[in-house]
This record gives sequence, C-alpha cells and structure tokens, in this order.
Amino acid sequence: MNTKPKRFRIFYLSLFFVILYIPVLSVILYSFNQSPSTAQWTGFTMDWYKDLFQDRVIVEAFKISILVAVSTSILSAILGTAAAIGTLNVTKRMEKTINGVMILPLLVPEVALGVSLLLFFTALKLPFGYLTLVLSHSLFCVPYVYIMVQLRLKEIDKSIIEAAKDLGAAKWQIIKTIILPLIMPSILTASLLAVAISLDDVVISTYMAGPTSTTLPVHVFSMMRVGVTPKINALCTLILVGTFVIVGFSQFISKKSNQKESI
Repeated sequence: MNTKPKRFRIFYLSLFFVILYIPVLSVILYSFNQSPSTAQWTGFTMDWYKDLFQDRVIVEAFKISILVAVSTSILSAILGTAAAIGTLNVTKRMEKTINGVMILPLLVPEVALGVSLLLFFTALKLPFGYLTLVLSHSLFCVPYVYIMVQLRLKEIDKSIIEAAKDLGAAKWQIIKTIILPLIMPSILTASLLAVAISLDDVVISTYMAGPTSTTLPVHVFSMMRVGVTPKINALCTLILVGTFVIVGFSQFISKKSNQKESI
C-alpha cells in the first residue's frame, strides 16, 4: 500500500533535481562549445578557458574577490564567535535581543541594505573600495558564523565549564582551553561558508566596489549585458566548481568533528 506514495516521492524529487540542475549543466556543457554562440553546439574545445586565463581584467577581479572573501571570513569569524561566546554570560531576555539584532541583516533586502551602506559610508567620507567591501560583506556573513557557533555552544556540556570554574580557571582560560577547541570545527565551517557567500555576492558589491576594486561577480554581471558567451559559461563553471569545493570541504570538516565526538 505504500508503493504509490513512495513512487510519487521518488518522481517528485527526481523532477525537482532535474529542473534545478539542468540550467547548471547547460552552463557547464556550453563552456566547451566551439561556436561563440550558445544557440547551437558545433564541437568540443578548451579555447574559452585559455582565453579566460589570458584576460587580465578577469584575473584581477578574481584576485580582488579572493582577497575580499578571505578577509571577510576572518573578520566574520572573529566578530561572530565573540558575539556567540558573549551570550553565555547574559540573561535569556538579553540573548533573544542579541539574536534578533544578529539575524536582522539577513532579513533586510540586499538592495535596501546596499543603499543604506552606501549612504552610511558616504556620510563617513570613507572611500569605496577594498575596505568598504570587506565591512559590508562581513555585515551579512557575521550572522551565519554567530548562528553556527551558538548552536555548537549549546551542545557543550555545562558541567565541563563548571568543573573548570571550581578548579579556579579564569574566564579567558576557560575560553582558550575549553570553549575554543570545542567550537573550532564550527568556526572553520562557518568561515568557509562566509567565503562562499562573499564570492557569490553581486548586489551589495555593486554599491560598495570602487573604480579599482571590482569583484568577479560584478564583472560577470557587466559582461552579461552584451550577451552570454562561452567565455562567461567557462567562468561560471569555474565559480561553480570552486563553490562546490568550499562547501564540500566544510561538510568534510563537520563530518570529521562529529566522528571525533562520537568516539
């Protein structure tokens, strides 16, 4: 009697994944198309990847994106972890307030957030470029770090911390020797997620980028205004591969940490 519902679920999931991934697969496929047009397939070639690596503008935009993403992940890890650890010594009411404030950047539309940051940095007379990109990206990456680290903190046995206090350990010693080693896998996973989110951002980067600090997604968006070419498909394919590697590595770290805890 459960055969029909099971078949329906399999069919529904298969249809869902086909609709979701066919556009992605088409991007990858046409990055190897010999024709400069994406309207028809004329043969296999790697020329578009060669042209991609020889494009100095794209290479420079990629370097800026990597630098911004790494800096964002480091700053987000520090701020998010500090905020999560800080909630250990506050009341439940204060914790709810902090949670609401931390999650707020995720609820605000990116266009509104970008305009707000644009006005804010203009009022501060801060030149738009690398610094504004890192600060703005950190604003919406810190909540992810905060949430993941806080969830890990809630899993820590409180008796370990109480035992350390009974033995005379100071707060900074408890954080350094007990809390940080236990939450480090979550910090690394959240940092990798921040890298992926930063590399993927277009809207806020459009507002925050200066004349000499255009990120790769913004450059790709400007290239697509004149039409999609196999060169753009090749670039998007490499971005997809890089994103999958980052996400896969974060899952590997999370899995390893779970295995150690089960042992």
